[in-house]
Amino acid sequence: MAKILYYDASAGISGDMNLGALVELGVDFGYLCAELEKLNLHGEFKLVRKNVLKNGIAATKIDVVPLKSQPHARSYANIRQILESSNLSQSCKQRAGAIFRTVAEAEAKVHGTQIERVHFHEIGAIDSIADVTGAAICFEYLFENLGVSRVLSSKIELGGGVAKCDHGELSVPAPAVCEILKGVPISLGRANFEMTTPTGAAILKACADEFADNASFKIEKIGYGAGDKDAADFANVLRVMLCETNEERGEGDERNLSARSGCDEVCKQILISTSIDDMDAESFAFACEILRENGALDVFSRSIFMKKGRMGFELNALCRKQDAQNLKDLIFTHTTAIGVREVEVAKTELKRELVRVQTKFGEIGLKISGNGQAQKIKPEFDECKAAALAHGTTIERVRKEALEIYDETRKTKG
Repeated sequence: MAKILYYDASAGISGDMNLGALVELGVDFGYLCAELEKLNLHGEFKLVRKNVLKNGIAATKIDVVPLKSQPHARSYANIRQILESSNLSQSCKQRAGAIFRTVAEAEAKVHGTQIERVHFHEIGAIDSIADVTGAAICFEYLFENLGVSRVLSSKIELGGGVAKCDHGELSVPAPAVCEILKGVPISLGRANFEMTTPTGAAILKACADEFADNASFKIEKIGYGAGDKDAADFANVLRVMLCETNEERGEGDERNLSARSGCDEVCKQILISTSIDDMDAESFAFACEILRENGALDVFSRSIFMKKGRMGFELNALCRKQDAQNLKDLIFTHTTAIGVREVEVAKTELKRELVRVQTKFGEIGLKISGNGQAQKIKPEFDECKAAALAHGTTIERVRKEALEIYDETRKTKG
C-alpha cells in the first residue's frame, strides 16, 4: 500500500489555504513556525492560526502577519538568495525554489522579459515567501513522517470576475495563472472572484505528480484550509486528503516533486517521439523551442533515413505525465507530424543542488551534481553570459572565476 496526498481543488487554492489544510492534516504548527525562522528574515513576519467555519465546514485559517515594513517588490534573484542563504534543508530549498521558478517563468513570459529581470510584487511580498517556503516545509514533513510518496490533484477551479493587483484590474484568471497552468485540467466560473492565486497554482504545478479526477484510494485523514472569501453556495476551503492506494511503491515510483528540483534519483517520465521528413530546419527548430517553453524537460532530435531513402528528423520530447497531452497537441500544431509515439520511461539522475558564489563579475550560480569523485560542477550559462556582456569580458573568464571562488570556499569550509 502506498500513501498519497490528494488535493480537491474544486474551490481553488492559495498559499494560505494550502498551509491551513496541511497543518490540519497533521503537520505540526510549531514545527512549521520554527522551520520558517531558518529563512533568517529577522522577525519580518509571524504565522497566526485560528479555527473558522466556512459555510458550516470547520477549517484551519493561517495568516502571515508582517511585523516590519516591507519592500515594495523583490526580484527573483533576491528571493533565490534568501532561500540559498537560509538554514533550511537542501530538499526544502529545492522544492521552494522550484515553486518560485514556476511563477518567475510565467511572469517573464507574460511581461516579455528574461527571468532574471522579473521583479515580483504580490509574489515578492512576505506572505507569499512564507506561503511558498511553508509549503515546501510541510511537504517534507509529510513525506518523512507520514510516508507520503506521491501528490495528486483534481482539476483546479480558477473562479471568475475581476481581481485587483499591482498592475491594476485584471480579468480572472490572471495572465500568470493561465501561463502557470498550461496543460493542467481547470474549470472556470464557479464564483465571481479569484479562487486560484499564482502562488497556489505554482504549488500544484511544481509539486503534483498527476492531475486526475477519477483517482481510486482509501481516505485516512482530511484537512481543510480556509480561504479569505465567502461564497453563498459553497465553502471556500481547500480540501487535502491523506490516502492509501493499492499501488505498490516500486523503485520507479519514487517521488518526482518537480522536474527541476533534482530531489530524487529515479522518476517516471513520458517520452514522446515522431519522425518528420517534410519540414524545413528553421521551422523544426522553432517547434523545438516552443516545446521547451511549454513544459518539456528535454527536447532532442537526430537525423534518420526514412522510406524511399528520404532524410528526416526524429523529434523526441521528454516530459511529466500531466504535460504529455499539451505537448502532443503542440507537436501536431507546430510540426507536420500526423502521429506520435508515447512510452513511459524511468530516468535516473544524480542528486543536484544549486550554490551561489560572489565573483568580481557579480553573483553566479553553480549546479553541483553527484558527490565525491563523481561530482560535476557547472556554472549557470545564462548568468555567465549576462555577466560577460555586462563587464565586457568572455564567458570563459566568468566561468573560471566562479569555479575558482567555489573551490576556495570549499577548501576554507573543509
